[in-house]
Formats: sequence, C-alpha cells, structure tokens
Amino acid sequence: MISNISIKNFKSVVDVSIPLGRFNLLIGANGCGKSNILEGIAIGAAASSDKLDYEYFANRGIRVVDPRFMTPAFEDIENKTITISANGEEKFSPTFNIFYSSNSKPARWETDSKDINVVLNDIKHLIPQDHPQAGDVLKLIKKIEQSEKDIPNLIRLKRANKDHAELMAVNPDLRQFIIYSLEESKLRQADDSNRTYPLGRHGEGLFAYLKELAQRPESTAFFDEIKENLKILDWFGDMEIPAGQLSMEFNLKLKDSYLAETINIFDQRSTNEGFLYLLFYFTLVISDETPRFFAIENIDTAFNPKLCREVIKRLVALAKKHGKQIIATTHNPAILDGLDLNDDEQKLMVVQRSTDGYTKVRTLRKDETVNSDLSLSQLWLRGFIGGLPNNF
Repeated sequence: MISNISIKNFKSVVDVSIPLGRFNLLIGANGCGKSNILEGIAIGAAASSDKLDYEYFANRGIRVVDPRFMTPAFEDIENKTITISANGEEKFSPTFNIFYSSNSKPARWETDSKDINVVLNDIKHLIPQDHPQAGDVLKLIKKIEQSEKDIPNLIRLKRANKDHAELMAVNPDLRQFIIYSLEESKLRQADDSNRTYPLGRHGEGLFAYLKELAQRPESTAFFDEIKENLKILDWFGDMEIPAGQLSMEFNLKLKDSYLAETINIFDQRSTNEGFLYLLFYFTLVISDETPRFFAIENIDTAFNPKLCREVIKRLVALAKKHGKQIIATTHNPAILDGLDLNDDEQKLMVVQRSTDGYTKVRTLRKDETVNSDLSLSQLWLRGFIGGLPNNF
C-alpha cells in the first residue's frame, strides 16, 4: 500500500505531500486542484512504467494539454520539472523527475535516470528472496557499492534488469494506478474493444468482464459477494448471466423484488444508472484482477444522499478485505457521513487554493470533529472545515 505521495510542479500543484490511508476522500471547490492531484499520481505511474506518451496519459485519466500547462504557469515558478515520489510498504521512495524535451526529435516527455545508489537500494528491497537470481544479483550489487567505478558489473546489472524486469519493479500498486471517471453511456454498452483490461476508466468492458468471470467455476464466491452488496438497493432481488451467449452478445438478467413474478425479470438496458455505478464499483474493488491502487472521480454520481453514506461504508470494508487502496473525490456532503475518522485507514482531505493560486491539501484530524454534535456533512456545509467557495 502507498503510504505517502509527494507531487511537485504539476499544473496547479507546486509542492504537496499527502499521507494516504486505505480509503481517501478529497473535497474542495471546483477548480481547486483535486483532479490535478489525481493526475499527478497518474503521471508518476506513467513514469514508473516508462510510458510517458499521450495515449498512455489518456488511458490513465490524465487530461492532455499543451506541455506549457502541464507545469505551473505561475509567474514566480520557473522549475519546469515535474517530481513525483511515492512511499510504500517496501520502505523506499522511488522518485521520478519528468520533463518535456523539446530538443528531442520528436519532442516528448522524458524522465531522467535515477542515481545509481537509489537504483541499487530499490533492487535490494524489491527482489524476492526466492527469486532464482536473488543471490547473484545481491552479490553484484555489493561489488558495485564497493567500487562505484565498477563499470563492467554495472553494465551486467543493467542487462540483468532488462532481462528480468521484476528485479527493477517500482511499487506495482503505483504502476497500476488509474483514474476512473464513469459515464453512463459507456457502462451500458457491451462493446469492450477500447477498454483497458479488465475495466475501462469510463466503464467500458464491465459486462464483457462479468461474462468472462461467469464462465470460470471459481468465480461463484465473487458473484455471491457482488449480489450481497447490491442488496443495499431495496428493489434488488437477484442477478444472473445466462450461459450460452454468443461471443459479442451480453445479457444480464435482473430481478426486481417488487414486481410480479411473471414480469420481474429485465436486463441491463432497463435498469437505472445507480445500479450500473454500484455494479462497477463493487466489481472494481472485489476482483483480484483490477488495480490495487486507483482513484474514482465524483464517486457520488447517480446516488441518493442516504445511499452515498452506505456506499462509502461498503467500499471501505471491501477495500480492507480485498487489499485495495482508493482515492475518491466528491461534491456531495452526504459522502462524508460514510467515513469514520477514528479509523486511521480512512482519511478526509480538504483541497484549496492558496492566495498565490497554489493547490494545497489539509488532512482533517479526528480531534477537529470529536467534540462536535454536527455530522461531517454539516460541518462541511457550514464552513467549519473549509473546501467551499469563498467568493460569494
């Protein structure tokens, strides 16, 4: 799990360090920089995968703009190098310095090489002890550490890393990071041709993935857990994916417990958008094939205020159970009431702009609310914790 993210010189984020828990909620006024924070993490993920190209940016949720506006456009900020670092359970901090090289042909985004000592430290912490080459690689590292000019061994080490990429693997949670921003039209379509496997960031591929899982005998527990959580919708009776469908065909049978037995079965084309959003989120968190670390923008979309509270409680519990880490944004106060700030794995962060326009982040402390009779949603709406527009 990622314990801390630092972002420097990315869009409106000049210098921010964010301690993370299992479930993290960002609130703030429109344009304060919530999405910029998520995109900053995503560009770090792109650098860790050595995929600093616009197609990868778009697939991960980074809004592609003119390179001049990917770094701060404030008059007093001259540094045009984006710096992203992530602390994780591996107890080291990979740092990526990302810059736009206009002198390259063609011009492109690049990241500079890590200091050799950082590289060696990364490998020592990340190489599995049972890896067949572990002993040889660690001996090689020791030789290099004893003589920084040991060029032949350094070349051998680089070759080993090229042949065995896992030895140089940056935190896999960071590399998988995606920003999900669902669209109802994408959720409803069965076509999965443009999705990022297994689930596209706008909802693409949900039905194709569920159909694929339904064909696996070991997925019974997965669907049982999905259906159990969908029961927070009072009308939900059951869900079934019929066998024998053609490769490009998908039909999800849903049962409405309120309707007469003769007509209570309908398909995904007739259901409401709230159900589709819930089905996606539960699939995302419960599946062991989806990213372990991801973001959800506007997590309140399509949900009744009371449902918002219960959805957050469920997602927190499921994230803990299935080893997922979530960062979410919201503009709906009801979402806050699903949080328990007495749990250190749940964090509420208020995002605002400074007087200079920089994005800043403040993590709300539990002692700030402990003596209040007001709920978190009331505290936010009444202006006690910030994160509201202040120009009207």
